[in-house]
Amino acid sequence: MTPRPRGKGSLDLPPHVEIDRKANGTSYFRYVLPNGQRKSLGKDRNEAIVAAMALNAALTRHPDIVSKILEVNRKVENKIPSFENGLKEFLDLRLSEKTYAVSTLEIIHANCDKYIEQWGNLNCSDMSLNMLAMFLKEQTPYQAEKHRSLLIDIFKYFVANGWAAENIAEKTLKPIRPKKVRQRLNNEMLAKIYAISPYWLQLAIDLALHSIQRRGDLVMLLRDAVNVKENTFTVLQHKSLNYDKPIYIEVDMHPELAETVFKCIAHSFRLRCPHLIATRPDRITEHNRIVKPHPYAVTEDHLTKQFQKYRDLSGACDHLEPRQRPSLHDLRALGIFNITEKYGKAYAQALAGHTTEKMTDHYLQGHEEPKPQKISFR
Repeated sequence: MTPRPRGKGSLDLPPHVEIDRKANGTSYFRYVLPNGQRKSLGKDRNEAIVAAMALNAALTRHPDIVSKILEVNRKVENKIPSFENGLKEFLDLRLSEKTYAVSTLEIIHANCDKYIEQWGNLNCSDMSLNMLAMFLKEQTPYQAEKHRSLLIDIFKYFVANGWAAENIAEKTLKPIRPKKVRQRLNNEMLAKIYAISPYWLQLAIDLALHSIQRRGDLVMLLRDAVNVKENTFTVLQHKSLNYDKPIYIEVDMHPELAETVFKCIAHSFRLRCPHLIATRPDRITEHNRIVKPHPYAVTEDHLTKQFQKYRDLSGACDHLEPRQRPSLHDLRALGIFNITEKYGKAYAQALAGHTTEKMTDHYLQGHEEPKPQKISFR
């Protein structure tokens, strides 16, 4: 930077020093940095001259100092936040525009906590493709898929605010999930599991098989979801509560479903529990009172674990590796197959709450081709 010409009274001052004379007659000396910023050198002329000469010598010998000063100034002017602050703004503003289930929000916030722990001290513009790629490689394929999707949304927000030059998350490779190894449940396997299950679990299995609802909806089904007089079954599927149009099912009960529902009602009446799936626990803890809507209601986790317990005790799946053995959710696929074969795909699709036939076909994969037929059951 070329020094400015000196006026009278300033000829003895080193380059880049200026005098700020106040109305009270006091003079202050300031040093003009290469980026235009001014730093005070105090009121003492001799001390100001010595400091300015030292600064001029340092900046002349070390031109990289100039570039660092300019870079710092550029960052201050652009107001690029740290990754942590940028992420917090994304969570506060961007996520509020979308509607997520509570469980989904918990996962998003937990993942963001991992990002802050990993990269919180960096600026948004300092993030590199290698950082994201290495992080994704450390995850399982399923986890990496979820992380990549979230990171793409985060960097899309960063780019829109000028905090990052490009969406580097989009440049990472899409994870490849391993092929599903779990085998389909068939009626022969289920018969063995059913035979040794306790009565309440038998009712739960029958309800899952004939209503083809997800476990979250099964455990929340109440007696008033059934209209005995009209022979109808009503479900508001909890997975769809955040959809623009939640899936509300009201269908005629086929004979097997009606019979199962009446048994569930009788059983829940005896326990004085409003839920169709109910059982008297060995003991009622304070934790159970908090997490359960009724002391005799069944949680999703308990239902899943009890099905796995009696599946393994029955020996029905001993020929399969543990990862290949069907789970409680496979009752939904088997039920869709049975109902499609007996009452037609359209009814199975309506009862399952599928908006497209393609999703119903997905559940039918792995079972033998059902025979299409249309039967009236009213």
